[in-house]
Amino acid sequence: MTTVKSAIVALGALALLGSTMPADAQVQGVSATEVVLGTHLDLSGPINFWGLPVKNGMEMAVAEINAAGGIHGRKIKLIIEDMGYDPKKAVLATQKMLTSDKIFAMVGSMGTVTSAATMPLVLGKGLPHLFPITPAEMFSTPFDKLKFAYFSPYYDDVRTSLKYLIETKGKKRVGIMYQDDEFGADILRGAKDQLDAMKLPLVSTTSYKRGATDFASQIARLKSDDVDLVVLGTIVRETVGAMGTARKLGWNVDFLVSQAGYAPVVATLGEGVTEGLYAGGMTPVPYADTASPEVKAWMGRYKDKFGQDANIQAVVGYLVLETAATGMRNAGRDLTPGNLVAGLEKISNLPNMFGSAPITFTPTDHLATRKTFVAQIRKGRWEKLTDFMHY
Repeated sequence: MTTVKSAIVALGALALLGSTMPADAQVQGVSATEVVLGTHLDLSGPINFWGLPVKNGMEMAVAEINAAGGIHGRKIKLIIEDMGYDPKKAVLATQKMLTSDKIFAMVGSMGTVTSAATMPLVLGKGLPHLFPITPAEMFSTPFDKLKFAYFSPYYDDVRTSLKYLIETKGKKRVGIMYQDDEFGADILRGAKDQLDAMKLPLVSTTSYKRGATDFASQIARLKSDDVDLVVLGTIVRETVGAMGTARKLGWNVDFLVSQAGYAPVVATLGEGVTEGLYAGGMTPVPYADTASPEVKAWMGRYKDKFGQDANIQAVVGYLVLETAATGMRNAGRDLTPGNLVAGLEKISNLPNMFGSAPITFTPTDHLATRKTFVAQIRKGRWEKLTDFMHY
């Protein structure tokens, strides 16, 4: 009996010990000294000109946070996997991060189709899925307490920019060329709905497969349909390719691209063919000669660290990691998925030094903003034409 009683007492003590153990010993990816975050980026595929500087921006934010003592005494460990803009590779990378690396949250995964393939895996583990680098609305809608989106959706972005060009430039015959996937579908839907709202027809519609490099047939169709504005559901290479094809045909029609094409590389790769291109944007492209002192200092630190000039992609990587860190600071020392959600929901009308639209999260809305501005390539660089607005 004494032995049995001793065993019962011992079990009770163990149970009590378990109930009083710190939460960080029970939460995946969180220890007393470290929090493990993960992301998958295109570092070797068709949009690595986005992925590589995004990686740099995220690593710069992590280094600065850790140098300042971390978050409530914890240093951030960032796991970065290359998925080459391939959904299958993204899935394999995410499975590794969830099971082997034991990440606490996914932050800043890249691409619409790749993040769409991996988000269910993260949510299925009960972990936060934060700020995928894509403005696709599926990452905030339908609402899920563990889903947070940073970027104004492509749908809102395209509607806002298209409305502006119709009202201020008198455009009446709008056509569209879009990538035949979830990303392109958002652009198409936004353009159709805005034209319907303004009682205008979508004059011409054409699509292309992801990875295509020849757009001769698509541009020929749009030209033959006599459109006066082409909405592009493209990223960078395809934007330059489409406009280059049009210019070779002597067709000087106006083009509008979403945030996916709002990057300095579009102007530099285009070698003049992208001059005049319109785009929606959420964060102004930084240029050293016009940047604020704070941003200029940041750009200097970036160049010292990576040996190259900072660009908008690097800013995006920096911002998504910093925003996740703000949520973790707000969550307090007891870092759990639920407390991180609550910490992010405390963010209200938060600005940043780069001039982005201020962001807000609430218990019923995990999309940071729907506002964008319109910009245009003028003399080889992006120029902001409007304030932040929404259709």
